[in-house]
Amino acid sequence: MKTAVSLPNELYERAEQAAAQLGVNRSQLYARALTKYLQDVGPDPVTDRLNEHADEHAKDTTTPGSSAAARFLIDSGGWTW
Repeated sequence: MKTAVSLPNELYERAEQAAAQLGVNRSQLYARALTKYLQDVGPDPVTDRLNEHADEHAKDTTTPGSSAAARFLIDSGGWTW
């Protein structure tokens, strides 16, 4: 996928130097950096909490069907922000 991004000049120059030192092209450097950043950030805490909440209420037998319907919406992607 091609994309265009804007960077401060200083960051661009540092990235160019890093790519040269690592022997990779700019795209490879940015892909590696973004991959590492996303790994470090980890999963979205809001989504994790919603999943925990749905799992807790899936065990609730006082309202049969409603938890299963909610879980289906979440798992199917039918619930988007």
